Amino acid sequence: MPHDTRTWLDRVLPDPHFRSRYTRRIDADPRTVWDAMMDLTAGDLPVSRTLMRLRSAGRTRLDGPLIKTFPTPTLITDEGTELVKGKIAKFWRVRPELAPVEPGDPGAFTAFARPGWAKVALSLRVDPDGDGSVLSFETRVRGTDAFARRVFAPYWALIRLGGAGFIRLEILGSIARRAERTPRTRV
Repeated sequence: MPHDTRTWLDRVLPDPHFRSRYTRRIDADPRTVWDAMMDLTAGDLPVSRTLMRLRSAGRTRLDGPLIKTFPTPTLITDEGTELVKGKIAKFWRVRPELAPVEPGDPGAFTAFARPGWAKVALSLRVDPDGDGSVLSFETRVRGTDAFARRVFAPYWALIRLGGAGFIRLEILGSIARRAERTPRTRV
């Protein structure tokens, strides 16, 4: 039987209309990188906190462990390898309207197809790379119909220019610094 090489993100949102992916090689083993990712706090991310506050007009304040406080529900955690978060909303509105779907339910997220919405999935994934690791942060978006794709496109362009990439790069850099400061265990 062939081995399934799809990631959890591939299973949750396989055919995105919009996508961004950032990677960083880290001089630490995958377990150390995963632990650094799980221990990352909002305090480690001054640029991200500021941009999130601006986007939400002050309603979103990141405080504490990022994985728990990031305002997107966790869909899947494959311990040590991949964390997938996802949300369905009309993001292009000043106050995004959330879809009538159970937050954090990967099956409901994948099955949702009501017209006029955008499905956003984020993945943080750790892969071994020689004596280190590669950490990737991928964002995928799929509109549930042509209208949603059309109205999401300018929003996507705006957030790409307005800081979404900075947030992802800051997260990758902070995790790398935290992981690389951890003493290596000798086997």
